[in-house]
Amino acid sequence: MKRIADVRRLRAAQFPEDAGPMAHPIRPESYIEMNNFYTATVYEKGAEVIRMYQTLLGPEGFRKGMDLYFQRHDGQAVTTDDFLAAMADANDVDLEQFRLWYAQAGTPVLNVQASFDSATRQYHLDVTQSCPPTPGQDHKLPMHMPLRLGLLNDKGVEIPLRLQGEAGPLGKDRTLSVRQAQERFTFEDIDAPPVPSLLRGFSAPVKLEFDYRDADLAFLMAHDSDSFNRWEAAQQLATRVMLRLIRQGRDATALGEELPRAFAALLQDTSQEPALIAQALGLPTEAYVGEQMAVIDVEGIHHARRFLLETLGSRLKDALQQGYRNHSVAGPYRYHPSDAGKRALRNTCLAYLAESGDPAQLDLALGQFRNADNMTDQIAALGVLVNHPGEQRDEALAAFYEQWKNDPLVTDKWLALQASSRMTGTLAHVRELMRHPAFNFKNPNRVRALIGMFAHTNPIHFHAADGSGYAFVAEQIVALDALNPQVAARMTGSLIRWRRYDTDRQALMKAGLEKILARPGVSKDTFEIASKGLA
Repeated sequence: MKRIADVRRLRAAQFPEDAGPMAHPIRPESYIEMNNFYTATVYEKGAEVIRMYQTLLGPEGFRKGMDLYFQRHDGQAVTTDDFLAAMADANDVDLEQFRLWYAQAGTPVLNVQASFDSATRQYHLDVTQSCPPTPGQDHKLPMHMPLRLGLLNDKGVEIPLRLQGEAGPLGKDRTLSVRQAQERFTFEDIDAPPVPSLLRGFSAPVKLEFDYRDADLAFLMAHDSDSFNRWEAAQQLATRVMLRLIRQGRDATALGEELPRAFAALLQDTSQEPALIAQALGLPTEAYVGEQMAVIDVEGIHHARRFLLETLGSRLKDALQQGYRNHSVAGPYRYHPSDAGKRALRNTCLAYLAESGDPAQLDLALGQFRNADNMTDQIAALGVLVNHPGEQRDEALAAFYEQWKNDPLVTDKWLALQASSRMTGTLAHVRELMRHPAFNFKNPNRVRALIGMFAHTNPIHFHAADGSGYAFVAEQIVALDALNPQVAARMTGSLIRWRRYDTDRQALMKAGLEKILARPGVSKDTFEIASKGLA
């Protein structure tokens, strides 16, 4: 579960950063304002690089490297080069190529092609790696990265893996060291074309390209022994379906049968942890789907995702209702992992039921809100209701504020949910909330909860075709820059990826950046982000 959360955060924040005008290596070469480099690249991608040491060297090898690192450097100021040297020396391995992870920006792309030779019983994986140009780095060298994988036969059983040249199989889960721009890995003694489970555990922070069929992804959802890849297969199948709905139109033909069937099977699966099933049932965000498109189709993505939510909620209504009932937690609230998993799955079922078109499900959400004895269930129910106008929504929002108005962190949740709502008129409502007693423009947490959440998590309203969302956020950044340049600079990041949108939106986003830069005395923090965004 932690691995899934880490990768969600990496893809939501770091991958777009690596693909935008603020792309920089984990170890930046230069900067105007140091505050701007407390980034997802430095922290999240940096952590992924540390993890890759362990994946390549194994837990014991990583521990040997850590022991030598502390023996050499305890109490000293050190560099990433010192850490790499300790790992290499302790394990007597060459990690010189691995050093490129610290020096090259951008998210590598790993393209994998498979072929099977029935005469020789060989299965070939041809791996090609590349990395797109980033500011100041037009040409990238091949990286050293770990590719963890397994192969599944048609029964879902993992195949013992023997690489060409090995005397015998060395397990069913292998880690390949990818070093070249192009290379081939050949597995022996394979009787029939398998379904590969690639990049297990997200073994490297890359984008994987492999030509899975819908049926292959559903098969991995059902059979893969790697829990992360079961979730990943669900994410990729849902993403593929949404992209198809955008291209072909929102109907049953584009939806297909694999995703509804796979989700129905998940709801009936009692062998898996409820927490994992809840994650697998969660659809990719609109922002993630947008990252898979050359030009982000704001309205197309939003309507495709809503269509999918509504269709699955309606078609799987009986199974969702049963899942909601079966995963209630008896007794007084306690924190326990099994209880948390049940709550997660129950609230996922509730979210789909609310999209089914049955008004009774909104009453179900309101009932959960009223009776909740823990924040998880209460905020989940409020998160459902905030997207549906009506008496239930109004009652829940008013009651939540009255209950928690003296708790600043919970009040932030109240503001953030309203800023993220897909309801018509959300921007006007955000402006109203800026005049609410709960909001204080001088409080950074309040600004992030209301204005920041609108800019970063509400694409259908922030990217409104008339430019109203951009104009509002630019206006707030100009006012905020004089009070808190760090927060203003972070918020400016919402406007700098204008090249990914259609021509009209590009012009409107650029106008917002130009307005920010025109502020007399603009801070170094905000200037650096806005100027690089326009460059």
